Amino acid sequence: MSLTTHVLDIVRGGGAAGMQVEVTGPHGKAEAVLDDGGRAVLLAELVAGSYEILFHAGAYQGHVGFYDMIPVRFIVSDPAAHYHVPLVLGAFGYSTYRG
Repeated sequence: MSLTTHVLDIVRGGGAAGMQVEVTGPHGKAEAVLDDGGRAVLLAELVAGSYEILFHAGAYQGHVGFYDMIPVRFIVSDPAAHYHVPLVLGAFGYSTYRG
């Protein structure tokens, strides 16, 4: 099916508009820039295997943040399913889950 993400910036109180995101998997590598709401469709089609989303937090947050890059690694076991991987980002911490 597809892979999407949504980054919520809890310092600014909204989506992380403009953050660069990369995804690497069996298909190769793709890049996206988050929209005004902090969302992006990363891949329209999936295959089974290991994936990594790399969030460019340092470039987005500048001197306010602690993290440079945030890698999130996961397994796609059912390529027919939709995978949504949100990230909640603060200056000194983050949380992620499968949405």
